[in-house]
Formats: sequence, structure tokens, C-alpha cells
Amino acid sequence: MGEFCLKEGMFLFVSSLVLICGAAEQDYFVHDSGGRTWDEARSYCQVCYKDLATVTPENIKTIAQNLTADSWIGLRRNFSDAGSSSASWSRWADGERLLFQNWYPGWPVFQKNVCYCNCPTTATTTRFTPFTSLNAPSSAEFPNMTNSAEFPNATGSAEFPNATGSAEFPNATGSAEFPNASGSAEFPTGAGPTVTSFGEPAVPGGTECVLSPDPAGNYVEDSCVAMLSFGAWVERSCSERLSFVCYEDRFPGRVEVTEVTSESAVLTWLPVPNISHSRVEVKVHGNVTQNVTNLLTLDLVGLTAGSLHTVQVFPVKCGRDMHPQQTAFYTKPNKVVDLVVANVTEACVKLNWSKPAGNVDIYHVKFGGASIRNKTEGSEVCNLTPGSPYTFFVLSGVEDNSIWSDESNVTTYTRPGKVSHLNVTQNTHSSLLLAWERPAGHTTGFRVTAATDSDRVLFNETVTQEKVNVTSLPPGTKITLNVTALTAGGKLEGETVTVVSYTTPTPISDLVLRTTSNTLNASWNSANGDTFDVELWLDGERVGPIYSVSTAEKPFVGLKAAANYAVRVSAVTGHLRSLPKEASAFTKLLPPTDARLRSADKHQITFEWSAPENIAKVNYTVRLYSTFWGQDWSHAENETFHTFGGLKSGTNYGFEVRTVANGAKSDPAVASNYTVAVKKEISLSMMCSSAQSLLCDKQSTRDSVFNELNTHFRELLGDSVVWELVKQEN
Repeated sequence: MGEFCLKEGMFLFVSSLVLICGAAEQDYFVHDSGGRTWDEARSYCQVCYKDLATVTPENIKTIAQNLTADSWIGLRRNFSDAGSSSASWSRWADGERLLFQNWYPGWPVFQKNVCYCNCPTTATTTRFTPFTSLNAPSSAEFPNMTNSAEFPNATGSAEFPNATGSAEFPNATGSAEFPNASGSAEFPTGAGPTVTSFGEPAVPGGTECVLSPDPAGNYVEDSCVAMLSFGAWVERSCSERLSFVCYEDRFPGRVEVTEVTSESAVLTWLPVPNISHSRVEVKVHGNVTQNVTNLLTLDLVGLTAGSLHTVQVFPVKCGRDMHPQQTAFYTKPNKVVDLVVANVTEACVKLNWSKPAGNVDIYHVKFGGASIRNKTEGSEVCNLTPGSPYTFFVLSGVEDNSIWSDESNVTTYTRPGKVSHLNVTQNTHSSLLLAWERPAGHTTGFRVTAATDSDRVLFNETVTQEKVNVTSLPPGTKITLNVTALTAGGKLEGETVTVVSYTTPTPISDLVLRTTSNTLNASWNSANGDTFDVELWLDGERVGPIYSVSTAEKPFVGLKAAANYAVRVSAVTGHLRSLPKEASAFTKLLPPTDARLRSADKHQITFEWSAPENIAKVNYTVRLYSTFWGQDWSHAENETFHTFGGLKSGTNYGFEVRTVANGAKSDPAVASNYTVAVKKEISLSMMCSSAQSLLCDKQSTRDSVFNELNTHFRELLGDSVVWELVKQEN
């Protein structure tokens, strides 16, 4: 089956043919003053840019919106460059294949040369949809254009009043020349023509082609393409002087920054061909501009520390800045100064420092595997371990955290914690044992001090264990004891913990007891002791409370007589007592009372008596005696009566009873009584002789003699025995 082929001058153009492919990013430059021919425009673009613009679906809008007049683009009918040639409308000025077209309806104009041929099967073909409508746009960007493929439904303009049909293409869907583009005798398939991709079509067998003249006379043999202000293309004579559009490939290079310090950096960039020189522009607070020639590197000095510097390296071509290679970087901030430790606690360290010269946005504090950031010249770091060493590194930085200063550092210890459960045991008159528990965290030792109330230091030692025997203390003294945890080799102290205790006083001396029958007075000497505890004991039991006295004596009253009282005295300092001193003494003895006869017979006699009032349990000693007979007995007795036997009848016996205690005897209670007498009668006869007559017979003489005899016996016997002298009268 034969195919309809288009040779040069015989085209059916559609609104657009799009092939999307990757390309370098480009910039476009419209020159609309003092127009130039197409060749002049191209020469200018090749010198100062890359070439005349190549139009694609991606850039048409960008180019068109900057046009104010018809402007040359890089397309012409018969293009040849450097001895090469190509089919009409096949390549752009920069050598790129023509893959996109945006003709205004009725353009291009050409002589038509139509033939029938069998086109080579090896030809590359592209099927075009028949040209149905290409209407001039009407929009803000293109005021006379409302649509197409890019602007799909253009309605016409003053320049092209009937874009939907023209003299050349009166009916884009079917015309006199192509009566039924969608299906006709010439194109029976109705699918539209197939055209080669702008190469010379082969006409096998010498097929003859017929020239069809241009009825409107618009054909231009050497035509170039101008873009209208709304983006559509028309043909113009290449010798016309029009505005033109150049393009430049954006150079993809980027400025590299190395060897950045706080005040310098080294810039390096890629070479750009065909330029006169490069202009380096550095912006920070102000502009620093420097032109360099034949250099690809530049040392920057005198920069501001910690500041953002924007760098642009503009290739300069034809006195014009091309698209720059650019970057931005921060200079290295200066390190902080005057870094000091302002305060230290058990868990926190307060740091202060001064802002360095230049700019700083943030500070970074690093310590022990952790870090914090803040924006002020100082930071308190907490949640630290007590008594531990820490080195703090402080860096100044900038907002994007991409660059930090050199480190400033300071080392310190947190304060150690305070000891706990401080207690005192084993108090003596010259020492005591002090013990505690180690605080959390780290310590290197403990300082232990002991002092009196007058701040006289008695003990000051550093120890490593958690207890110490504090020695060489005065007896009976209030002692203030302090324990402080240490770290950093003893240079840093924790909070001091205090406990108050006492040494025991020395025992009293010279305890003396003085008694009466119902009182006791104790006195003593003491070298120390704030007060004294005094106890009174009797028969192994304490009598009354423990008496606390501030003087060295204590009287007791209302005591029992003949009782063996013990007195114990301890010196007291604080809550501690000395060893007690003890002495004992009997109260004075009271004699028994009411000694009396209980019973008597011829040979025994029993006496009884009453015990003294308010007396302890005592013993007695009893005595029975007769001076007449020379008899004397003594016995111990614990009862209040005693019986004596083996006595002589009729004898008056004397009796004594005494209380006995602690080897002492009271005054006696006495009594006497007779045993029952066994009477015997003895007769006495007396002879009386007298020189005086009848003297013996006188009654008076008789009475006188009797009285004298009675006196004699009274003197002899007294009341020691029972006797009676009776005068018998004759």
C-alpha cells in the first residue's frame, strides 16, 4: 500500500509536537531595543550568551511573558552551519532537533510539492493529528489568546482574525486542498497523514512530484521564525530587524568553602568557559566585592567571626553577570572567654563566661557524656553526682549548628553530700566513739573536729573510714563534734553535720556521812560535773527518788534510827553520769523504853521492854546483875523480852536493855525486881552491959540498939535481898 509523503515545501503542521527530555537549566534574555537581523541576533547571542533561544513546552510560557514585540528565536527554514545542512524546519540554531512547534494558523507558508510514493520502511515516522484549530490566545499573559494545545482554544486576533479557518487553511478539518483531512479519497483511512521526521523522503521508481503554487504569495524562500508576544510562531524574512531572545545554560557549579576559621576562609569554584573574568561578592552586614581574573580560588580574610557569609561568584561575559556559582557559610565563632565556675552544690554547677568577639547564636555545654544548649552567657548544670569531678566544655555556635568554636573548658568537683546517722557511743571521761554513714556519690575522706563550748579545739583529724575514736578529751565536758565529707583531695567540703555529746565526769571523792537518830547529811568533793545524782539506799532498796543537786552535799531527814543507810553519789554532765561513789552509816540508836518485869519466881525472872519508835530492825543486848551476890549476865536478844534463870531467890536483880547496831549500843532502859523469896527466920540475942545502972533496961536503950542493928543490916544488905529485922518484945 502506498503512503503519502511530504517533501520540502509540502507540510501539514499541527499545533504542537512534544517530546520531553532532560536539559540543563537555562536563563532567557530578551533584547528589544535597536533590532537586529536573525544572523546578527544569533551572532550576538553566541558571543555574549549561548545562542538564540530554543523553545520547548517547558519554557514557552517563561519566554513569551517577557516579550513586548515579535522576537527572533533560534529557528529558520533553511538552516546550515559549518558546512552541514538539514531539511527545512528540522533543527534549532544550537543543533537540537525540532521536537516542538507552536505555529500560528496559516504558518509556515511553503510551495507544495505533492507526490505519491512508497516510503521506505526504514524511515522514522511521526503521526500528527490533523490540524483542527489553533486559535490566538486571550489571557492576562497573552491578551489575544484564549486557548491552544498550550493554548487549546484560541479564538482569533486582529492580526489573525479567523484563527479557526483561513484562506490558506479554510477548513482545518477539511479544505479544498485537503477536503477531508479526517477521511477522504486521498486519505481514505481517515486517520490523517503520516509524515517523515523532516528528512529527505525517498521517492522510489523516480516518482514524479507536482508543484502546487502559494495562492496568497506569503511564501518566503529564506525565512526565520519570530515568536509573537503570546507565544505563537510566524515566519519573517531573516533580514528583518527584530527583537530577539538569547539563552544561556546555567552553569551547574557550586562554590566550595574550605579552611574556615573565625576570620578567614578559602573559596574555590569551577571554571566557566568564554568569560572575561569572575566577580566575587561576599555579603555579611555589608558587601565585599572583588574582581578576579584567571583565578579559581580566593582567600577571604578579615571576616566577622560567627557570621553568615553569602558568596556569589558571577562569571562576567560581555560586561554582564552570568548566573552565579554560590554558597553560604558561617565563619567559625570565637571561643568563649572568662569561663569560670560561679557556684557549686551537691548536684549542680553554675558556669559563667563572657561572649567572645563576633557573633554567637547559641552555646553548647558538654560534660560527662551529656550536653545542654542555651543562648545566654551562663548555664546551671544539674542532676550531677555529688563529690565527683566534671570537666565542662563550652562551645559557641551559630543558628544552623553547622560550625562550632574551639572548646573552652573548666574542671571542678561537685560538693560531696553530707554524712548521715551521726551518733556517739562508748563515752568515757576522756574519749568517745563517733560513727556515721557515708553520703551518696564520691568522697575522699572526712574531717572530724571536736570543740568545747568556748570553741577550744580538742580534736581535728582527717580520716577515710566511717568512724573514729575521739580521744584526749577533758572529763565531764560538753563536746561539739563535727563531721564534714571531703572530695578533690580534701579541697572541697560538703555540708557539715554536728552532734553534741559529753565526756563522763570523774567520780566524786571524800564522801562523808553524818547522822543523828533520824537525819543524815552527805557531803563530798568533785573536780567536774554540772550536777550530782544522789541516791539513798536501805537494806538493798532505794529510799525515795534520785535526787539531782547542784551543790556537793545532800541532807536527808525523817530517817529510821539505828538504820544502816547507804548513799550513792554520781557526778553528771549532760546526759552522762560518772561512776558512783558510795558510803554507808547508821543513824544514831534510840534506847528501848518501858523496861519492866514480865514474870518472876524463886530462880528466874523475865523482863520485857518496848522497841524505840521509827527504828529499823535492830538487836538488843540485855544485862542482869546482882551486886550483892556478885552476879552479872549479858545476852544478845532480837526480841523485846528475855528470861534469866539460875537465880537466887529473894534477890533484887538489876536489868538493863540496850539497842545494838553497827557495833554501837544505845543508852539502856533499866528495871529491877526480886525473885520470889524463900524466907528463913534467924533469931539474934543481944547482951547489954552498961556502966550505968539500969541503962540496958531502959526502952529507949533497947530501941536505940535495935535501930543501930537495923542500920547495920540495911547497910549490909540494903535492898539487894529480901530481909526484915523484927524486934521481939519479951
